[in-house]
Amino acid sequence: MIKIRRFLLSCVVVMLCVSKALYAEEIVLHTIHFPPHVIDANKLPPSSNFGVVDTVYGFDVDVLRAAYATQGVTVRIELMPWKRIMRDVEAGLILGAVSCRPIPVRAKFAIFSDDLSDSANAFVTRRSFLDDEVPTLDILKKYNVAAVNGWSQTNILDSADIPYSSVSGLEQGINVLLRRNQDVFMTERDSAIFAAKRMQVIDSLSFYDVSELGLDHYTVCFSKLHPEAEKWRNVLNKGLDALSKSGKRDEILKKYVFF
Repeated sequence: MIKIRRFLLSCVVVMLCVSKALYAEEIVLHTIHFPPHVIDANKLPPSSNFGVVDTVYGFDVDVLRAAYATQGVTVRIELMPWKRIMRDVEAGLILGAVSCRPIPVRAKFAIFSDDLSDSANAFVTRRSFLDDEVPTLDILKKYNVAAVNGWSQTNILDSADIPYSSVSGLEQGINVLLRRNQDVFMTERDSAIFAAKRMQVIDSLSFYDVSELGLDHYTVCFSKLHPEAEKWRNVLNKGLDALSKSGKRDEILKKYVFF
């Protein structure tokens, strides 16, 4: 009887050790500065109500860390240029990328987590400029349009054969609306609202969702060539489910609504 008890105790100890080895570790994921989803604190320090944050924060990052934390996993976020990140994910040199949209071209080399967040494509204009219009791509043909060079909106505009001017980023896109001859800045809604608040020009702008395009979903894309990709994708999905059920995801979002 004593031997049986010792055997059972040994089994429990082994199971605990295996569980600890699986989850009590740190993983590394890569991303770029993409407010409010991902924010480099060196470029954009958090407001005082955020308290102490890591060098990289943001809605997607905070949700990611909180989700993994429910499973006993910590995450280190490293910043790199996006083209290099995608190249390394495709080659299996890194585990994965944060705030990565699950588009067909990436499905060839990546598997995707459940959504960290989503956002709409939007037309940003001077206040009330399109109030009498239905915000569809077709109306852009009669306006001067701007889009951020290299962002997905340029692909959409190219496919629709709509001419546009390229800008280097969100701030320049907003500035050409307010100070130059551009009528519509097509971009990602949440990022534009975030930038406009930081620039203190939110009251001078209007934001129109392009409903025909649906939402952009932001996930973690894990390299198909990385040996632990499926494992950590599944752990994250389990954590995201736990986070949503607990209501903590909504608590994280509230911080960024009033950032």
